[in-house]
Amino acid sequence: MTSWANILAKHRASGGCSVLLTVAAARGSTPRELGARMLVTSEDTIGTIGGGALEYRAVQRAQEMLSAETDISEILQLPLGPELAQCCGGHVDVLVSPLTVSDLQWLENILQVGQPADETYLHTSLHEGQVERRIVYNKEAGTTDDNTVLIEPLDENHFHLALFGAGHVGKAVIQVLASYPCTISWIDERDEIFPDLLPDNVTKYVSPSPELLAATQPVDSYHLVMTHSHQRDLEICEAVLKHGNFGYLGLIGSETKRKKFEKRLQFRGMSDASVADMTCPIGLTEMRGKHPAEIAISVAAELLQIHQRHQIGISNVAPLMRQQRKK
Repeated sequence: MTSWANILAKHRASGGCSVLLTVAAARGSTPRELGARMLVTSEDTIGTIGGGALEYRAVQRAQEMLSAETDISEILQLPLGPELAQCCGGHVDVLVSPLTVSDLQWLENILQVGQPADETYLHTSLHEGQVERRIVYNKEAGTTDDNTVLIEPLDENHFHLALFGAGHVGKAVIQVLASYPCTISWIDERDEIFPDLLPDNVTKYVSPSPELLAATQPVDSYHLVMTHSHQRDLEICEAVLKHGNFGYLGLIGSETKRKKFEKRLQFRGMSDASVADMTCPIGLTEMRGKHPAEIAISVAAELLQIHQRHQIGISNVAPLMRQQRKK
């Protein structure tokens, strides 16, 4: 993952010699979006700006800069047609910027602030070969006469997931999302079943009452409930629905399990409208496999669909997902 924390760590490990590649413009069909970035050192890279000849050319230029020990940034204009023999046919401008001492200080200051506030963005300007980066609180921050201006979110994480259950399917979900830009709270009451090593984007929580952690998750979090106990699943779903402020609630199980849970939740005082916000079964209907890895891939794909729909302003995705399952 190319979070700013990882970039800073990699920059330090390189001895302070690295070049940051950022997609500053993407026109037509391109392999990565505006703001995608990767870090290049003399020995390694992290992240990707699209692979293929595009990335090879940009990495080659970054390595040339490292060899020349220059601190002058530039824009690399890369048409993806005949020149690079890529079939995308679009055009990508890559900002190639050696990280300097001031960049290192800037990154440290960003990380000391902690989690960026909502609508906090990074404004990157390139003017006469010099890069200026500053925090802004509005995407429409003033335009300048710079050669290029890039405004991107400071927090690259697409969503936060609260995953209840560290069984076989839970472990498979973690493996699928380990390299995806999201954060995960992994919750179970059994400490011994967690793996010894966790991905960087995962924090484990061991609690005898995991349902109490539902209210501690960030607003609009996604919740996946797949514990070893149906009773525990019920308590967690009830806690999530009562707390509200969630982006998605998915319960592993069948249509039969859903119907039983609907009746039990309604008996506990939950309204029909509230219970309707629970998704069960979970995963894409086109994928019927029951192997833990198949379920995890299907569920992860559903989460990405939900994230994309939230981005275009569909706030309540549960009814939409149910309609799709009935087709």
